[in-house]
Amino acid sequence: MVFSKLKAFLGSGIQVDTLLHEKHIVPGGVLKGEVRISGAEVDASVEGVTLEFTALVEDDSKGEDAPGSVHDYFRAEVSGKFDLAKGTAHSIPFEVQVPWETPFNNVETRPLVGGMKLGVSTHLALDQALDKGDLDWLTVEALPIHKAVWEAVESLGFAFQETDLELGTIQGASVPFYQEVEFWATEGEFHGRIKELEVVFVVGEANTDVVLAADNSAELLAPDLNSTIRFSLPTSDPGDVTETIKAQLTQLAAQKGV
Repeated sequence: MVFSKLKAFLGSGIQVDTLLHEKHIVPGGVLKGEVRISGAEVDASVEGVTLEFTALVEDDSKGEDAPGSVHDYFRAEVSGKFDLAKGTAHSIPFEVQVPWETPFNNVETRPLVGGMKLGVSTHLALDQALDKGDLDWLTVEALPIHKAVWEAVESLGFAFQETDLELGTIQGASVPFYQEVEFWATEGEFHGRIKELEVVFVVGEANTDVVLAADNSAELLAPDLNSTIRFSLPTSDPGDVTETIKAQLTQLAAQKGV
């Protein structure tokens, strides 16, 4: 079993080790692990332990070369109050559902590089102080809806370029960022009609909204409606969506007048 470790040290001498049973997860799945607290030099009262999902997000307003910032987007309490006697240890097993809107950074064992760092950290509240552990980076596998749209776009002559997280909230989403997956038309019927295609997913448990933006010079938070289109597909069992994507791209090209 694969384990990873997070450590945080407080003035009381307490050490927090978070062991993740698996660092490879999927949106809507379950993250399992154990928080081990030990090493107290004095009796201590722990007010609570939480896990926080985080993401490294780009901010285009600061320029392309500006470093990204870490944003917390979901918190789950894994323990309430308990007393920790001097020299003793306390173990907290946990199972936390991964938020559906967690971005993906892996497609069929293919890592997506660039701006796609996703992680989890452990927070220990002790005597009205909060200690945040180091980030442990996660691999998040694409859902069936992500894979189906990806395969359809590539089959229509588009080649994947890059993906990153942009600051801002797309309509219908709850996280403070959105993931852009960028493709370029290299062949097929849309070559010469659409140069750059950006795909954004607003994932839900039952259905996922797919936003396609073609050669869009405006921000997706305030898009040029002639260059964007939005539609919904099943999240878990979308099937072959090639004809659906083709029809949406045809309509998108018509909106652009090409």
